[in-house]
Amino acid sequence: MNTMSSDPSVLVTPDLWITLLKSAAMLSIVLAVVICVLLLIKRLFHYRGGYGEHGVIRMLASCYVAPKERILLIDVMGEKILIGVTTQSITCLANMGKVKEPEIINDPASRGAFMNLLKGLRIKE
Repeated sequence: MNTMSSDPSVLVTPDLWITLLKSAAMLSIVLAVVICVLLLIKRLFHYRGGYGEHGVIRMLASCYVAPKERILLIDVMGEKILIGVTTQSITCLANMGKVKEPEIINDPASRGAFMNLLKGLRIKE
């Protein structure tokens, strides 16, 4: 009679740990590959000018007027454009031309910063 085959718990335990370690190693490899691909995509789009501060289109300010409606002040190649964005449409509200960029206070506690920005950009008649 073989003594090794009489106790099944001795044979099962090492295989379980080895399987668990292999699964954890494969999971970590897959996660590392996914993270690397996402970082590569982010870097690729950033350098193409798709978004970010170095792109052709920059968002200068945003103000929500309703849950899914907002007003945006964007800079497109030096021209300031005020647009309204809803779930159904995007509307050009005003084209301010090549106006020098106002000094924006980055204090989140200040109320009405967007309104002050619009007052500073308003064309005087």
